Amino acid sequence: MTKLRDKTVLPQLTMPEKNGEVLYPFGPPVFRFEINHDIIDMMVEEGKKNWNANIKDHRKRLAGHMREGTSVRLDGEVKDNADREIIQKVFEFFDVLTHNYGPGWPNIAKTLTNANNELLSLRLQQLWINFQHKNDFNPLHDHSGVFSFVIFGDIDKKIFTENVPPTNSNMAGRFVATYGERITPLQSNAFTLEPYKGLGLIFPAALQHYVPPFYTDFERVSISGNYVLEQAPPNQPMNMK
Repeated sequence: MTKLRDKTVLPQLTMPEKNGEVLYPFGPPVFRFEINHDIIDMMVEEGKKNWNANIKDHRKRLAGHMREGTSVRLDGEVKDNADREIIQKVFEFFDVLTHNYGPGWPNIAKTLTNANNELLSLRLQQLWINFQHKNDFNPLHDHSGVFSFVIFGDIDKKIFTENVPPTNSNMAGRFVATYGERITPLQSNAFTLEPYKGLGLIFPAALQHYVPPFYTDFERVSISGNYVLEQAPPNQPMNMK
């Protein structure tokens, strides 16, 4: 190992018998987690109810092209209950970063403070559910706020392969995030994921991502939201629960 291994906070790929480290990857961190299916089922039930009642259509606020499916806003008690679960995952994200980079790593505090060095509170600004159907898609886009998330509901694996036209880059129904430019075959500037029910991702809101269409009759369910920073009330420095 080099003398810098213990002092380097970038992710490192190492082998015990090799005197060197690969500093990889650069770029924004993405937190991958799993969440209780009961929380997902609660949000899906509310979303279906709103869709059937033709209320809280959220499509005009989003980049998605949902012609057969839809996107529905989730509010009230459902939003509050989901927030209590998801905010814990945000702080688990911070815990993992701190564990690996060390307690003195300043980047989390820099993210959560304003120009006056005041610690701000995270608030769930928006929560919505996507019911993506055959040929629907989300083009390349980013979100508002400081952190965003996606949680996946029911997804049939057939959407990844069934009726896909001949191609050398099949991305049907997957989640794809992109960052930076590719300057060498040793590097990828895209992160591709085959989602399943209960899987979730938390990422910086400005991280661009997209969901290609799929070509079979199925409903791909995902829940997304954005956390924003706001001035914390007195004696309540941060939303931890």
